[in-house]
Amino acid sequence: MKRTALVLVCLAALALLLTGCQGQQQENLYTEVTQYIGPAATTAPTATTAPTAIVDESADYTQEDILTEEANSELQAAATDNFDAGYAAQTNLFSSSSQSDASATEYPYAGSSPIPLDPVDAPTPTPQAPLNFTYITYSPATVGVSFEAPAGWIADDTYNEVFTLTEPETQIKNGQLGIINVYAVPVNSDYSESQLVQEIKQRLNTIGSLNFSVWKPSLTATRYLMGSLGVYANYTGTLVTGVEVGGRIHAVTIDNVLYCIQITYPLSFKEDFMDVFSQLRETIKRTV
Repeated sequence: MKRTALVLVCLAALALLLTGCQGQQQENLYTEVTQYIGPAATTAPTATTAPTAIVDESADYTQEDILTEEANSELQAAATDNFDAGYAAQTNLFSSSSQSDASATEYPYAGSSPIPLDPVDAPTPTPQAPLNFTYITYSPATVGVSFEAPAGWIADDTYNEVFTLTEPETQIKNGQLGIINVYAVPVNSDYSESQLVQEIKQRLNTIGSLNFSVWKPSLTATRYLMGSLGVYANYTGTLVTGVEVGGRIHAVTIDNVLYCIQITYPLSFKEDFMDVFSQLRETIKRTV
């Protein structure tokens, strides 16, 4: 009888032990699952000890892949500044269970992989409609060339050796008109590449000294113009009025004449006006 009672007591103790283990396993399971789901908790945990990272033994990562809370916060900040770089860095990393508290990332993770979710109400910028230009041929005698440029622009051949085309005031964009300048200046001899570089730099310095609070010229490069190798450079800047502009200047010498073409435009329409410049460069030819 005593032996039977002892067996019953042992069985009861074993049953209680199994019940406790099952309850502990269920609690750990939910802790691991919920750390990747839903918004951050509104109240901080009451535990005074440092949180412990939870590792899924069935996953293909190790303890070395688990970030500390400090390192994970830094990675999340980098991901906010540069989504592509942040995503690539986080692809194989799992956050610690401490991310379920109030300091968790602003954008919750979805699934078992920490993929940042963009806010659903993030504004989408309105695409800028491309400009459409109709080209006609201009043949100003003051510079002895012909070329194609936008129709309807205002021509000015008041000064010898210079021809200017200006976009009508009614078409101004972001405070800046499109402007084309064509120069044809007699020189003593055809310039070498280094002389053309100095010519471009000098003209850039002259342009940048006028009404600009910010001036950023590019390095020079070579490209053909009217069949001869020339030198060009780009520039961007901010006028003292706050208007942002961009432009390009391209020079070449042929038969002791320095030819120079230049365009200035509102910076936000760079691609459209660079198409205008390309049309000019590809169609310009001497008429004398």
